[in-house]
Amino acid sequence: MSGPGAVPRRRARIVVLCPYPVGRAPSQRLKYEQYLDSWRDAGFDVSVSPFWDESAWSVLFQPGCWLRKGMGLVWGLVRRVRDLGAIRGADLVYLHLEAIPLGPPLLERWIARRGIPIVYDIDDLVYLPHSSAANPFMRFVRRLRGRGKVSELIRMAAHTVVCTEHLAAYAREWSDRVTNITSTIDTDTYRPRPHRTHTRGVVVGWSGSHSTSRYLHLLDDVLIALQRDEAIRIKVIGDGNFRIGGATVDAREWSLASEVEDLSEMDIGVYPLPGEEWVHGKSGLKALQYMALEIPTVAQRIGTNTEIISEGDNGLLAGTGDEWAERLRDLIRDPALRRRLGEAGRRTVLARYSVAVHRDRYLEVLRSALATGCPGAPLRTELSDHRSGS
Repeated sequence: MSGPGAVPRRRARIVVLCPYPVGRAPSQRLKYEQYLDSWRDAGFDVSVSPFWDESAWSVLFQPGCWLRKGMGLVWGLVRRVRDLGAIRGADLVYLHLEAIPLGPPLLERWIARRGIPIVYDIDDLVYLPHSSAANPFMRFVRRLRGRGKVSELIRMAAHTVVCTEHLAAYAREWSDRVTNITSTIDTDTYRPRPHRTHTRGVVVGWSGSHSTSRYLHLLDDVLIALQRDEAIRIKVIGDGNFRIGGATVDAREWSLASEVEDLSEMDIGVYPLPGEEWVHGKSGLKALQYMALEIPTVAQRIGTNTEIISEGDNGLLAGTGDEWAERLRDLIRDPALRRRLGEAGRRTVLARYSVAVHRDRYLEVLRSALATGCPGAPLRTELSDHRSGS
């Protein structure tokens, strides 16, 4: 509607409900959070409400601190009650993982009963009885999650966003409204540094979280031997307390402000994983971060890693300890190989895993959800402009 006296078209309102503060958790900041500004540019009003606040987040995956975590849980529940007003006025709810990290999806059922469409964003194989938590508090919270919660949320969602084909196959058992959008990298922020040509003091690095740093211990024997024979340096980002007995490790906590700079100090990036079903829900994020910075990558031969990395073309894959040792020695001793694989890795990210490549796919999901409405609920009629994609 236009012309004199026309009523201005209202911008569709999206409320994002997520577990963690903005800019903290990789499952958020390297996925949908990178697109929030593009949603606003496309004509949506977007507000974000995390369950855990900054105070709780700072200790959430650390041992102990039960009182602060308990208070964080209480304040998260209070925050969700306060969110009811904003949700009532929303045209769409973008839900990452779950609105409340325990119990059945009571808030989500309330949203669906009001006819507000939900885009459900899931990361990892969250339907498995597995906890990635590194402390008893988070294991306790996860045990209180209602049985069948994930499948119920998929069924009630107007659309479900997943990050691997393995997870997509599970989601399609409950709904045909499923889109696979992997983790993506902002290649304007992740810019490579000049390649180094040394063969002694090569930095072999890993980046992750306190809860996943235990996977790096799969390479303890390999790294100890390489440090002894090749004089490598071992760098760990994300778990400042990480240690390997018999090796010297430069371990530091993760910082958003220094993340790219810290990663850029690596000459080789490693991504070990155990042979568990759980890892088939991982989108290969660590590998993509390394590759975007032209850091040659050695990753476990499992899951999505085998889709991202073409062996010998844009990275290397390993399974056994001997394979890990062989591939790392080749890279340590051959700067030209490091450069070739690093440059090819970045080209892969630019072509298939960059924010620019996937920006429109998120917008398509949002518009589809608005057009579809909440399954089983009357369609909302006041947003025809957004339904048509204008």
